[in-house]
Amino acid sequence: MRYPNRRYGNPAEMAHYAMAYSDTATLARSLRRDERTVRDWLSGRQRVPFWVPELLRLRHLEACDINRQMGIYGPKAIMGVVRGSVIELVAQPGQHAKKPQPITALRLDDFDQGAPLTSYGA
Repeated sequence: MRYPNRRYGNPAEMAHYAMAYSDTATLARSLRRDERTVRDWLSGRQRVPFWVPELLRLRHLEACDINRQMGIYGPKAIMGVVRGSVIELVAQPGQHAKKPQPITALRLDDFDQGAPLTSYGA
């Protein structure tokens, strides 16, 4: 069937919203279209009808709104684990735990490398 208004949707927008679905079969079932048709839309072999990206966008906005009303927000960042009186920070992927620095007795001479101490008023 040819679309009467010949208006087509943005394939990049459809691909963006299609990432929310686990596979092409699930997306095709939710759009009530054949899996091969959806694959052709995603690969660019066929033009995407105007209603497909709009429908996916509206479903996404509706799901976000329902989650907001229920108080469910996006995934939280992992901050740390609290155990007893100690807070253990969880290392993010790619970060290495730092080695503890040895505590040494600091002397005043270590900081004053310049002129010797003089007394004032003498």
